[in-house]
Amino acid sequence: MAHSSIKLPACANCGHTFQPNQPDEFCPSCGQQNHDLNVSFGHVVEETLEGIFHFDSKVFRTAGLLLFRPGQLTRRFMQGHRVSYVPPIRLYIFISFVFFFLLSYFGTHSKDKVLDVSEKNTKAAEVRSQQQLDSLLQANASLASPSKRAALTRAADSLKKSGGNFHLEFPIGNISLTGADIKSLPEEPTQAQIDSLIHSKGGHPSFLTRLSVKRAVRWRDATTSEVVHQLVRAGSIMMFLLMPLAALLLKGAYIRRKRRYVSHLIFTVHLHCFLFLLFSLWLGVSAVPWLNNLSDWLWLVPAVYFVVALHTFYEQSWGKTLAKSLLLGVTYFFTLALCVVAGILLGVVIF
Repeated sequence: MAHSSIKLPACANCGHTFQPNQPDEFCPSCGQQNHDLNVSFGHVVEETLEGIFHFDSKVFRTAGLLLFRPGQLTRRFMQGHRVSYVPPIRLYIFISFVFFFLLSYFGTHSKDKVLDVSEKNTKAAEVRSQQQLDSLLQANASLASPSKRAALTRAADSLKKSGGNFHLEFPIGNISLTGADIKSLPEEPTQAQIDSLIHSKGGHPSFLTRLSVKRAVRWRDATTSEVVHQLVRAGSIMMFLLMPLAALLLKGAYIRRKRRYVSHLIFTVHLHCFLFLLFSLWLGVSAVPWLNNLSDWLWLVPAVYFVVALHTFYEQSWGKTLAKSLLLGVTYFFTLALCVVAGILLGVVIF
């Protein structure tokens, strides 16, 4: 990056005197950059961004090729044109950070709205259930015997405590717990309390069973922000691990091209960077009501981009490219689905 600051005649650190017509960007004695610190605020911001993200003109060149010329960035990078563009891993780290930040932000706010509606519906259902129970008790109070009235009252109390969800069962190991069972445990249950609950269900305590019960209690008390953050965290890990698998699929599809695995991996990194940028745009568009129709069409862009990128980078005919893109798309979809499931399970376990 070219600096417009004023050069000093001597190094401010060690006092070395710069000779005329000799390089004076850095001191040959101590290596410190030679420029006056009395610079504008814009220059300070520019240097800060360059130090953190290596933010300079190559960012715009990289973004232009990545967004509007599918496959061309990978092709130029593999041809050795690397100085002019942001390295793939650095590009992925920055773009994925922005994407998952936006996903966490928009996901939390949308979930809050959904939960508000859900809580209102739940409260309304509880009120209706309570009214039905009261009516049932009043109707049968004169007909039922004292023992039956007591049993009916106990059932009603059990329903109230369980929030109307006592019939929902959650399989954990070799036992099934209801919502009321999970609600009966404190926020930080002891091992004795967990073992007692497992024994009451006819199960045998084990490490996995105890861990599952603890996680069930943890998720029960989790806030919406915590849930979204955990799922996003697990998703970012699984997406990073997915890239080597996707590159392996590409190597299998183009085995006759005799390309090294690294070239397929770089193509995969650039493809995921584009997807993160596109989905970031989709998140922003989805937040604007009058742009909802546009967000529906954005889902067609990845398919077109993928086909063009394959054709540009691997240089095969359109017929072979379309066939391989279809095969790779289906395979990648199932691989992604497995990674999503694994990511959710990972999020549950490490929460």
